[in-house]
Amino acid sequence: MRDTASRFIPPVAVRPPLRWPARCFLAVMAVAFMAVFWTHPVAVGGSLLALGSLVAVLSRREALRLAHMAQSRAGESICQFARSIDCRRVDTWVVRAVYEELQRSLSAVVAVPLRLTDNLQSDLRLDADDLDDLFADMAQRARRSLADTSANPLFGKVTTVGDLVEFLQAQSRLPTCAV
Repeated sequence: MRDTASRFIPPVAVRPPLRWPARCFLAVMAVAFMAVFWTHPVAVGGSLLALGSLVAVLSRREALRLAHMAQSRAGESICQFARSIDCRRVDTWVVRAVYEELQRSLSAVVAVPLRLTDNLQSDLRLDADDLDDLFADMAQRARRSLADTSANPLFGKVTTVGDLVEFLQAQSRLPTCAV
């Protein structure tokens, strides 16, 4: 295992800023939207209002669901999560990276304590694309390789938070460089 405690894990991964082709594309899309809005203000405005209302209602419902989940788990923290894992077998950096990245992705408003048995799709409402992005951040923070994930014995079988910890644990470690 590591000599350094997991509380010294690197901070949240920082994504690089958009490069110039992406910025140009966004600028062209903004100009196109303004042109459509200028020619059809009532239709576009009504559509935006309806879409915004729907998003607000669904966001509020999801926030209430997460708040209820957090309330039912009051008093739990990363400590209980880590105690439910055999940390002599599983790297504590993996445990902390999974816990913190999942919690960060759930809600910035309410910190929802996680359990190993939480289903990633039904309980946490994470789809495959979200998990791919999160997995890259988790692997970077835990210093795990993303090479050859299809050779991982849990490939395609990750359904719970515990499975995600085991999947990341089964990935090879990146070499550490002496500072």
